[in-house]
Amino acid sequence: MTHSNALFLQKPDVLDRQRTHLEELFDRYLPGMTRFFAGNPEDIPSGQAFELVITPPLDWLPEALKRIPRPNRIHLTSSGRDRLDALGLDLDGITVTTSAGVNATAIAEYVIGGILVQAKQFHQFRDQQHRRAWQRSWLTELAGTRLGIVGLGNIGTRLVTRAIPFGFAIRGCDIRQPELEGVEQIYDVTEVGELAAWCDILVLSVPLTPQTRGLIDAGVLGRMRPGSLLINVSRGPVVDESALIEALRSGIPAGAVLDVFEEEPLPQNHPFWTMPQVVITPHVAGTTQRYMENMFAIIAGESANGFPDAHQDPESKSRARG
Repeated sequence: MTHSNALFLQKPDVLDRQRTHLEELFDRYLPGMTRFFAGNPEDIPSGQAFELVITPPLDWLPEALKRIPRPNRIHLTSSGRDRLDALGLDLDGITVTTSAGVNATAIAEYVIGGILVQAKQFHQFRDQQHRRAWQRSWLTELAGTRLGIVGLGNIGTRLVTRAIPFGFAIRGCDIRQPELEGVEQIYDVTEVGELAAWCDILVLSVPLTPQTRGLIDAGVLGRMRPGSLLINVSRGPVVDESALIEALRSGIPAGAVLDVFEEEPLPQNHPFWTMPQVVITPHVAGTTQRYMENMFAIIAGESANGFPDAHQDPESKSRARG
């Protein structure tokens, strides 16, 4: 499918930095398309029709869409649409696609890095370096470690391929039951507690949905093994943070690597800041220098193939927007 007009929305400061690169990406992946850029609703030519709108879930997106006829398609720069759903837009008749998989490789690499930091104690040795303290300790060998992955989509499957060379024993949990080389068993989402009880490292890579909100609660955390590690690269509300704080204080799990939180930025008085067994990163697991290029490749692939199901929301054309 060929689009004649495209509207790209972004925060003005980000748009200023990206403009030249975006022009190059349009020329490379969507040649011949007339493109418009807007950093606020007032920059949008009122009444201009657009077949394609590319946008993050901006607070001013509802106002922006009121200035133009209903587009054929909205493509989100994000891999999920939960923040878009919170805007309460009427998207009836509009195809909504996402950038699912755009940063899956980067996030899988982040998870491997988080595991290595914990196993090899790099963060602790860095702290000792600042104190000029020579204090040796025993490190963990990863071969044979039990890795459990909750969510075997774009991120989870890429993590599997990167974990196999380390010699992990790998099991997963997913609403589907895909067969993946290197994964010895896959549990249903309702059996996530079984996976937690089996693994040494529990990685969360699921989208935020009504089913996954609060999925990792006190019951699941209570089944984790002594010395285990929790890594969350999904969404903060997938984990009951109050339950996780209490679990960490009890020593099970022994540690956590957290990139996402219920409230972001993480409040200054949050207990996670002062918990030595927690490694905090500011929602950066999915950042990559190739993000925009990957996204345009996804858009071009969808456009050429009529918006394949790999990235299209199955309910996106059914009713009020999600």
